[in-house]
Amino acid sequence: AVVDTGIDSSHSEFSGRTVYGKSFAGSDYAYGSDGHGHGTHVASIIGANKDAVGMRGVAYEATIFDYRVGNSAGTFLGVDSDSERAVVFNQHVTDDIKVSNNSWGSKTKIGDYSESYFRAYWANTISSLRSAQQNGTVFVWATGNNGCVLGTEGCLDANINSGLPYRVSELANEWLAVMAVDSNLQETKYTHRCGNAKNFCVTAPGGGDNESTDGIYAAQANGTYVRLSGTSMAAPHVSGVVATTMQQFPSLTAAQIVTRIKDTAVYTGLKGYGASGCTSSTCTT
Repeated sequence: AVVDTGIDSSHSEFSGRTVYGKSFAGSDYAYGSDGHGHGTHVASIIGANKDAVGMRGVAYEATIFDYRVGNSAGTFLGVDSDSERAVVFNQHVTDDIKVSNNSWGSKTKIGDYSESYFRAYWANTISSLRSAQQNGTVFVWATGNNGCVLGTEGCLDANINSGLPYRVSELANEWLAVMAVDSNLQETKYTHRCGNAKNFCVTAPGGGDNESTDGIYAAQANGTYVRLSGTSMAAPHVSGVVATTMQQFPSLTAAQIVTRIKDTAVYTGLKGYGASGCTSSTCTT
């Protein structure tokens, strides 16, 4: 499930495939279409065709669901409230979704809010997320792009959406937050770090700070291609890995899939942002 601005199902990267789905953004915004482009880019990173043309998705055999929650301006109006989010995540159970990619969220840091806040104001969201997890869904979330600089408070913690299991612990086992590195495996300026989400967080290619030259090359909603950078691009790489791991090991539970991905991830080659290029050996993991 690609919870996003929609998917241009007519793009050649999805030719020969059926894109299923549902719109949560109102009657003016049907699923299978994307007036913005963000969702199409994300979906193609997950599952674009393997055909030696354009680009290739990580899980190119995946069945894709377009859960459209965004309008043509890129506003995610279908997940504005607790009740709206619950409707989206309950649909995961109805459609038996195994991987949910969420390249969206608030810039607010998870450390700024208490568990009691989420229990009170996100009760329906939490309940629906947990129901989906118990049905076999792994949730993958982008940590956020706050345009932060290393050392500032915003850069050092995941946002409230990706970091939710830090406060709501029962969600942690079937959950992955994702921060971004560039093509040289160096932390980008824009990415939020894992921070409080460190126990359920990994990193993946999100494109460089200069997206015109080092952005992730993927599908654009008008049938062409574009380079974009963000943790929005890093998350679908991980969603693709989750899907292919499930495909290879169908007997594993959602929690076991997440554990395997975390246990086999490595620090090799990763560098921190800036000229110092901090590594796990010089600055500790």
